[in-house]
Order: sequence, then C-alpha cells, then structure tokens
Amino acid sequence: MKKLIVLIPAYNEAERIGETVRQVRALAPRLEGVGYGLQIYVINDGSSDRTAVLATEASADRVLRHPVNRGLGAAVRTGLTAARAADADIAVKFDADLQHDPGDILELIGPILRDEAELVYGDRFQRIEYRMPAVRRWGNRAFTGLMRWMTRWPLRDSQPGIFAADATYLRVFHLPGDYNYTQQILVDAYHKGMRFAHVPVAFRSRTTGRSFISMRYPFKVLPQILMVLVGVRPMRIFVPIGSLFLLIGVCVAAYQLATWFAGHTSKPIESVNLVLGSTLFGLQTLFFGILAQLVVDRR
Repeated sequence: MKKLIVLIPAYNEAERIGETVRQVRALAPRLEGVGYGLQIYVINDGSSDRTAVLATEASADRVLRHPVNRGLGAAVRTGLTAARAADADIAVKFDADLQHDPGDILELIGPILRDEAELVYGDRFQRIEYRMPAVRRWGNRAFTGLMRWMTRWPLRDSQPGIFAADATYLRVFHLPGDYNYTQQILVDAYHKGMRFAHVPVAFRSRTTGRSFISMRYPFKVLPQILMVLVGVRPMRIFVPIGSLFLLIGVCVAAYQLATWFAGHTSKPIESVNLVLGSTLFGLQTLFFGILAQLVVDRR
C-alpha cells in the first residue's frame, strides 16, 4: 500500500484541531480503497495553547513542533520535508480550521492518481459557501493574475488552503520564505517542469481563530516570490537588471559623445563616474546571473 500524508499546520488552533484530525482520519477506509495508507502530521507552529496536546489526543501520527511561531510557509516547509523523509507518495496540505472539507481530499488527489499532474491546487470559487471580504477577493484576483502570468498555468485560485503534491515534487521542492507558501510553490513547481491541475473544493466561513493575511501581505509575499526565482531561475532576475544598467551606461555615453562631436561640450564623456559605474555594475550583474545559473544547474 502506498503512503499519503496529510499535513496540518496549526498555530493556536486548540478549538478545532482535534475535530480536524478526527475528520481527516475518517477518510482512511476510502483512501485504502484506492491503495493508500493514511498518516496525519500536525505541524505545531509555536502555539501557546493546547494545540499540540489535543492533536496527539486525537491520534495524529506525528506532531512536529516549532519552539516559536515561524510562519505558515515555515510550517508547510517542515511538513513537506518530513513527508519527503518518510517516503510519502503523496502529501496533502490541509487547513487546521476546517474551512475546507476533508472529503475533498479524495477528489484533490485524483489528477495525481491518473498521472495527470504532480501538483494539484484546490479551486475555492466554484463551491465557496460565503461571501469573501472585498479586500481579500481583490487581492486573490491580483495574485492569481500574477501567478497565471508567471507560470502560464490556467490558474483560477492561487491561494487555497488545500493542495496535493506527489513524490516527484517532494524530492525537489524549494520553499525559502516563512510567511506564505502558495505562490512560492507555484513558481517553484512551474520552473521545475511539474504538471499542474485544479480541482473544485468547498470553502466555508471561518468560525475559529483568525487569518494571518493582512494589509502587509503583498509586501511579504512579493520578496518571497523573488527569492524563489533567484533559487530556480536566477537569469530571469539578474539578466534584466544587468541589461538595464548596461543600457543606461551605453545610452549616456552615446548621448554625450554625440554632443561632443557636435561641438556642444568640451569633453567626450562628461559623466565618467555614471557611465563607468553603470556599465560595470551591469556587467557584474550579468556575470553573477550566469554564475548563479551554473550553481543552480549543478545543484
């Protein structure tokens, strides 16, 4: 029998964690019917309440602990690393607050079972059961559009609380940021040649706890996306930057040479420091990008 591990990051989720673990555990017979044994890992991300104790009492197979709250991205990274070490065939990330329906896990892993995808994201917007606040709705649209442009995948929801990944992606995933995981995984998986699928999932209104998303969300997520790109496709970052500074140096030099030939200035290059600094910085950035790409390819 193959192994499916459900990862449940939890930060001060004592009100629901026990019920969440029990509802996920109830899927075991159905998963065995498709050839998968179920294990449940709760990642206790520095909770100050009884989250870890209640998860253990609810028969979670493992409770992984962060001594302090490190963030959802860090908790997911810990879970995925543990699933990889345990030779999981599929890892499913599931929210601790039961906004998602555990029964959807069977549908979520369908594209993996049919060998259609290595990464599957839930799509909340076909079966959402409440009206999402306008700020979050607009923010999701903006980030989904950005991820659709960056990955060329037919994304409809880039920030669900439920996704599945098979062993192929578990072996190579790179999740550097601690704040959030959704966009990082999309960019990382795309640039590593994974196949992607969407599956409609239910989404309920939150009744306990509070969301980690705030107005600071874009300012924390965008640097994480940048770090993923540096880690998997550094040329896409350093080539445009190096080319921009190189172009500035060349254009300034060309303009000042033209004015000198026309007799309007006394020296061929008036802004020597600007031209040299911009050109050298551009060249160094380009060479650094090439070196970084060689390191990534070697890795």
